[in-house]
Amino acid sequence: MAFVMALGIAGASILSASASPATRERHRQLQQQHLDAQRELRTQQNLLGNTRYEMSAVMLEMQELDRELGEVAEALEGIMLAQLDTEIRIADAEDDLQAARDEYEIQFDTLRARIRVMHEEGSLAMFDVLFQAESITDFFARWEYLRVAAQFDRDLLDSIQETEHKIAAHIEDLARWRMMVETLQFQYERTQDNLEFLHTERTAWFERLAEDEVMLAELTAIAEYEERMARSAFGEIQAQLRREEDEMARQRAATQHSERLARLNNFDGQFMWPIPSHGRVTSGFGMRFHPILRTNRHHSGIDVGAPTGTRLYAAADGYVRFAGWSGGYGNTVIIDHGNGYSTLYAHNSRNRVTTGQFVSRGQHIADVGSTGMSTGPHLHFEIRINNTAVDPARYFPI
Repeated sequence: MAFVMALGIAGASILSASASPATRERHRQLQQQHLDAQRELRTQQNLLGNTRYEMSAVMLEMQELDRELGEVAEALEGIMLAQLDTEIRIADAEDDLQAARDEYEIQFDTLRARIRVMHEEGSLAMFDVLFQAESITDFFARWEYLRVAAQFDRDLLDSIQETEHKIAAHIEDLARWRMMVETLQFQYERTQDNLEFLHTERTAWFERLAEDEVMLAELTAIAEYEERMARSAFGEIQAQLRREEDEMARQRAATQHSERLARLNNFDGQFMWPIPSHGRVTSGFGMRFHPILRTNRHHSGIDVGAPTGTRLYAAADGYVRFAGWSGGYGNTVIIDHGNGYSTLYAHNSRNRVTTGQFVSRGQHIADVGSTGMSTGPHLHFEIRINNTAVDPARYFPI
């Protein structure tokens, strides 16, 4: 499109070379205005396109942020459920801890009581229990009692130690669970805050881009209008240039035609031989036996033998009065040389000029052929004065 417009502008520049100075100056100004309007339109269109592209990119980012916010919200919901489950587990752990502490107190009270009894009675009391046995069976029974009591004391100490370990484990579990839930919640809340901040920032940026898009669309519409008006004005000046050029061309053609007519009106009958490459006349001017009609008829010209395709040239300057098919003559060219003179070239294989065309002496006008009533390829050539054929021998040494 730019190339075609450049050709149009270049063509207008060529036309303006033959227009009036005022028109040329006006053409130059409007051409520059049109180019400036085109550049401004392209600039606004590029800015508008870039803004819309950036809006699309920001929209995609916002959609991605919305997706990530949804994932974080789901994760936070999961954390809240985990936190609720943890609180339940913490409550159960606290109940277990309290039960362990109660058991610990009972065990510790029992241990204190046993220690107090053992301290008050001393170690000899155990032997007094054995010596008071009334039989060997009673002795072993008392011995088993004492062994069981000692084992109870040992088991009580072990139970107290186990309870202390259980209490410590519960305290450690509570601390670990609370720490894990608080850490996860902090991380996801911070992630959510960051995403919401980015989303808010992108939303504000999108709104600014939307405002720019509206403004640039208005500027683009204005630029399109100005470019259209500049193009219209430029088209009008180009049309004016063409009209002036056509008028000047018409004037030049009229002047040239007048000059040619003046020259033709002074034509003195000086002809050149129309087929320089061949000069043998096979049939002369006057009465002869017609080779096709088989009767004696007047031959209004001369025949010059030559191969088909041999070039034929205008015998003098003039206007082509006729170029086309003419009955027995076949393809024919008739040239009006002015001052009553004309020439005819017949039986051509091909005519190279058109009716109304001006031709110069020696210009290629047709090719030798054998069209129409002809027995073979040759040129039938006539010279006419006031439409009456005359013998070409008057003008050529045949």
